[in-house]
Amino acid sequence: MIKLNRTNLIVCGSPRILPFVGQVLESDPNLGFRNDDGGWYLVNHVTGEEYRSPANKGEPFDYAYVGRLPRPDGRGSFLYLAGIHALGTKGAGRYLEDNLDTLYREVKTRRFSVLIACKYDPKTHEILSTEAMTPVFRNEGVG
Repeated sequence: MIKLNRTNLIVCGSPRILPFVGQVLESDPNLGFRNDDGGWYLVNHVTGEEYRSPANKGEPFDYAYVGRLPRPDGRGSFLYLAGIHALGTKGAGRYLEDNLDTLYREVKTRRFSVLIACKYDPKTHEILSTEAMTPVFRNEGVG
């Protein structure tokens, strides 16, 4: 089991694999995961828009959640990266790598979330591009 109550923690993996992290993710009022008969997908709670992975239909494209969530002990936060599929999680890491400076200037150490899209090479699984699909939501003081 992952100990969420520690400093400098980064957790990677969907709530399908890490259901206890999914419970913490429910504190985000703006973005989240859901599942139904069609599988797991991301949802923008603000607009109601659903993001189902084109990878389910064989397209080299996926969506992911990037955010800082509250630790269960209430004494800090942890960074959470979760794609609908593994390549979405890899894309979330790439998005963070490419946008860390800008993201840090915008949110510093406060809670936030953003939904990203990534395109990858279907043969090599190399991430080709990432982009934010939502604004960076600031979730400080929520939940």
